[in-house]
Amino acid sequence: MSGSDEPKQPLKVKSEINKTEISEYLKEESTAAEEQEETQFTTQRTAVMSQLQRLVIPSKPTVTLQPSWTQIYSGETVTVRCEIQGGEGAQWTYEWRAAKLNTPPTSNEYRIIRATESDSGGYSCRGRRDYFFSEWSDIITLTVSYEPRPVLTVSPSWLSPGASVTLNCEVEHPSAGWSFYWYKAVPDLSEKSYSYELLPDGSGTAQDSYIIHGQTHTAGYVCRAGRGDPEYHTDHSQPKFVWSADVHSAASLTVSPDRVQHFTSDSVSLTCEGNFPEWRVRKFSEDGRLSDCRRMTGSTCDINTSESDTAVYWCESGSGEFSSAVNITVQNDGNVSILVSPVHPVTEGASVSLSCSLRTQKILSNVFFYHNDKLIQNDPRGELKISAVSKSDEGFYKCQYSGRESAQSWMSVKVTVSGADSSSSPVWLIVRLVIVVAMR
Repeated sequence: MSGSDEPKQPLKVKSEINKTEISEYLKEESTAAEEQEETQFTTQRTAVMSQLQRLVIPSKPTVTLQPSWTQIYSGETVTVRCEIQGGEGAQWTYEWRAAKLNTPPTSNEYRIIRATESDSGGYSCRGRRDYFFSEWSDIITLTVSYEPRPVLTVSPSWLSPGASVTLNCEVEHPSAGWSFYWYKAVPDLSEKSYSYELLPDGSGTAQDSYIIHGQTHTAGYVCRAGRGDPEYHTDHSQPKFVWSADVHSAASLTVSPDRVQHFTSDSVSLTCEGNFPEWRVRKFSEDGRLSDCRRMTGSTCDINTSESDTAVYWCESGSGEFSSAVNITVQNDGNVSILVSPVHPVTEGASVSLSCSLRTQKILSNVFFYHNDKLIQNDPRGELKISAVSKSDEGFYKCQYSGRESAQSWMSVKVTVSGADSSSSPVWLIVRLVIVVAMR
């Protein structure tokens, strides 16, 4: 076989061609796929960006409270709300950061019903829509405190003829929205407490003060406050009293021995009088404590005096009556003198005798007597006698013996005007107690 007749090798050449074509083909396919993928990504990105560009970006959310009080009390209800200005109409999902949210809500409101102290803390929120998150809001801090007890003040403490009585009710953390309720305290001996009767027009007043006209006898008062819808009420205040020294027929209190000032370890009896089967004697001490007589036998309270027995005393009946009130002062220093003066007002025109006494000597001579700090008599008999008392004799009296001066006590004069008795009784307890403390 000649060289020109040697067979060709088409398969080998064809194989090489096929590999090249395949390689080129795959390369082209890969490039096309990448281009297609990139095109799809670009299209998607363009769509998302277009959507975000069409979205009006809202401002930072704000957390609000309804009611708007950041200081609330146990038992109150409050709604915490997330507000996004500029995002109205959008379908938002909300996220919360809160002190007590084990499963935070996704709505724009979080309602706290009957709040407790564990609900105190900071609350913030943000909104989410599709791929977009708003900023977190600023934190608003909610404080939940124990149920408040308002503080009632009464002015004046002692009744004077024709004077009105002003009650003031003060709530801790005062704010707008409080309404006030005013009550008369009625003695309840079975419960050793008071029941409450709403005063005329005393329901839900906007003012934190209430004025009583025409009060003539000892009485007790209470207040409380409310706010919100439904209305939340505070506890009742402690009762506060306005005292009258006038003795009236329904209920009265007598003191034996009949004097304001006493030494320690003196035996003093306070007896309630009136047509009532049950009585208690109440005591309002220098430190503001209200208590009952510890040794009550029938209608009589027996006291073996100590310094802590300096107080205002009055009777309360099982039928809700109050007696007149009296002041008792206990002198702890046995080396000073005491003034012997009546505990009840003296009727105009009647006679009265004041004297000075030591613990070891009841009858003294050469005693100086003072009326409103003005020396009025140096009587060798040791007694100041006023044969016909007039209104000008009312005031503070004290005595001095051998350099030893008593505390001063107020003597009230009861004047009969058009058939009605009236007497002026300023704030005995406050003025006198200041003097007693200054002497110690």
